[in-house]
Amino acid sequence: MRIAAQFTGRCSWFGGPDDGGVDPDEGLAFLYEYDDAPRLFLDEQPEGTTGLARRLDPGEPYVACRWKYDETSKTMLANPHNHCVVYAPVTDRAAIAWPADWGPHEDTGRAADISPGLMEELGIETDDTIVVVYLVHE
Repeated sequence: MRIAAQFTGRCSWFGGPDDGGVDPDEGLAFLYEYDDAPRLFLDEQPEGTTGLARRLDPGEPYVACRWKYDETSKTMLANPHNHCVVYAPVTDRAAIAWPADWGPHEDTGRAADISPGLMEELGIETDDTIVVVYLVHE
């Protein structure tokens, strides 16, 4: 196992039926259909939506960072054997999460977006600092 990427900075949450920040038909950057990562999605597409961003299960641990695809390819990020360790210094808690998307937009000043469930598990709020370490099994 090796560290393929690391991000440190403020975070927010994204994904799931209640995420009004993504369009109802918005997809994800490297997961293209439910079968690419069924563990991260709700069993049914939320009513009135067609995109995978709204189908993400907010209780599952997932993360979006501004991945550099020449260092962490889309295929590598979609591999279920590779994962992230997400650490919250303010609570001294860590959890495992899976890459789900690219983001957040640079204009936000944030380093990562995570699932609402992961935010709860870490005991943090929007704009708290996290460290995301992406580990690749070789």
